[in-house]
Amino acid sequence: MQGTVNIYPTSFDTYHAARKFFPNLDGYGLKYLAPLFGIKIKDRVYLDYDEIGIDEKTLEYNRHDVTEQGGITLLLLQQALPLAFLTGLPFEILFPAGTTKIWDQMAMIRAAKYKKIFPATCKVSLVSKQMIKEFGNKKEKKRREEIFQEARKLEDRSEYLKEALRVIKYGEEMPDWVEYPYVNLEYHFPGGKTIKPNEVDSDFLLWWNVIVADVGAMYPTILRAGNIGADTVRLSKKDEIPDDYVWLKSLPKKFLGNICWKDAGDKEGYLVGIKKSKEDGMVNLAMKGIMKMIFRIKRELSKAKAEGVSKEEVQRMQMMYNALKGVRNAGTHGIMTAPNVSCRQFNLWAGAAITTKGQEILDDVLERLNERDIRVVYGDTDGIYAACSKTAPPEVCDLLKNRRFLGYATTLRAEEVAHADKTKNKKIITRKISDFETPWLSEPEKVLRTIEDCNEIWRERLNYPDFELEPEEHSAMLFVKHKNYLVWDIEDGELVMKTKGNNFRASDKAEITAKTLEKIMQSVVRDNISWESEKDEKIRVKDSINEGAKEIISNLNLDDVDVSDLIMTQTVSPPKTYARNRDGSMNTFGQRAAALEKIVGKIGVSTKFRFVVTKSPLPGINNPNKSGVKPIHYMYPIDYLTDEEFSEEIDIEWYRKLVGNYIKGAFGIEDASTGKNMSLDLFM
Repeated sequence: MQGTVNIYPTSFDTYHAARKFFPNLDGYGLKYLAPLFGIKIKDRVYLDYDEIGIDEKTLEYNRHDVTEQGGITLLLLQQALPLAFLTGLPFEILFPAGTTKIWDQMAMIRAAKYKKIFPATCKVSLVSKQMIKEFGNKKEKKRREEIFQEARKLEDRSEYLKEALRVIKYGEEMPDWVEYPYVNLEYHFPGGKTIKPNEVDSDFLLWWNVIVADVGAMYPTILRAGNIGADTVRLSKKDEIPDDYVWLKSLPKKFLGNICWKDAGDKEGYLVGIKKSKEDGMVNLAMKGIMKMIFRIKRELSKAKAEGVSKEEVQRMQMMYNALKGVRNAGTHGIMTAPNVSCRQFNLWAGAAITTKGQEILDDVLERLNERDIRVVYGDTDGIYAACSKTAPPEVCDLLKNRRFLGYATTLRAEEVAHADKTKNKKIITRKISDFETPWLSEPEKVLRTIEDCNEIWRERLNYPDFELEPEEHSAMLFVKHKNYLVWDIEDGELVMKTKGNNFRASDKAEITAKTLEKIMQSVVRDNISWESEKDEKIRVKDSINEGAKEIISNLNLDDVDVSDLIMTQTVSPPKTYARNRDGSMNTFGQRAAALEKIVGKIGVSTKFRFVVTKSPLPGINNPNKSGVKPIHYMYPIDYLTDEEFSEEIDIEWYRKLVGNYIKGAFGIEDASTGKNMSLDLFM
């Protein structure tokens, strides 16, 4: 609250901070984080727990640990401090906390100032089930007063009903949903605007100059413009005139008896009437504060980029912006419709009010894009994607011509460039950029102008001047299926590929899978730098993927592979800690741990090992099995392999199969050599 200063001791745990801001990393220890954040120490000393002693080497190891810890702390603090100031939470609570807890805290601080009673925290789905069972709300509707009186008779079962009684003891201040708990278990409301690639025939095509109408900032502005929150929105009764209607795809029919509703027309479900409070809601006030800070940081960031300040300063401000933007985007309908998470602000009608208005806006944006013959290629909860060209822009052609093509931000090795020159990539290098110039599908300025027109229209309709669909531009995109696609952007003068979706997720596999995908897509981009017919291009792209996969996978050998790309990291516990099979024998993991002890010595505590897959199984394994993504019977700790054993034992054929299966799964290709395709759902 303004004018209040809270002073308290706190501690900063980089492990929890890294998990908060970088949730998809493979590891969170110093060994992994320091190189990732660019903190490099010459001749860095690493020791296992059994090598630590009172000696100079251990002291040097500690010095290096502290140095890395300090560097990581300073980087993460840049994201953590603004968040801690805004939320009013100490680091110890902030980092492990989920989105609902953070927004509950911000709302409750304001509730204390404005003297508003906030509901008890609970898992709505659990309480709803308890209330249906104990109070019979499914058979007949009961008012809050009746529920409160009946609950007083259930003191002998207070432990079982602990969660429900925590809510009921609020009496008349109980949330409305306690009167119809069955609705909380049977509703369905729409989310973002879904435009699947196969529905608009945009899959397996290389789209150039893609512009995204990003809806990330749309939902917070809808919340602010409509004053939507758990404490400001309620159902409209049958005899009331609703302030607005919300769209729900499914509701129990008996619930519709005493509320204001109407048919959804050509859409599935119902339009339910709601009433809104005139007073600012607590979440609305919290969102106001966070959006004000984001606006200031965004303005300073633009100013810093224009004035050419240091790269480190721009990066620091960008990290602050990203952290606050993430919390802002998460603080909308998600925190109001989370029945399986302990929270205070469950309000189905408030959440539906945000998504309904979002659907209305996105329908309007899509209609305007289509009216202006702009090619819409995809749509999901992140936004609507419009493609501007079938031809690579000149800056991309320059990078390809100069061989400056990166994937996953890793540079091509000299031998890879030489190989590219000898094969089909040569045609790209010898042709002129003008050879690829064709008319735009839609000029980028036209798409950007359309998005800005939509912004102006909806600023007026919502009576909220800060409403904005933020346009984002990408050099190229290739869509495989819904929520699975590839994105190319020019970063620091290099063309970088990024993946999106579970099909491309390789964090549980050896790095060789992601790097092979990168090499395959390098050839695909070069082969499809310009195209005309969508039907013919789909065949070409699939053929490019198949041919590239077949050639690169068949040529995989130990001489050309970086050892680190073969490593898979796993934690192994002492053999006795693993559960036994029903017959009393060791399970697979226990057997592996016992076999490892014959190689590395006694395993006293859970320890991370770096493994490679070998031709021979671990010593002492009965009936070894080599199936699966991680065949643990054949995973040997690389630090205990000699150079001679490494070249003889590494099973490169298994790695070829691993990569082949990864590519098949990523693109839904049944056989990389034949090019036959099947549905991804069927393949998986």
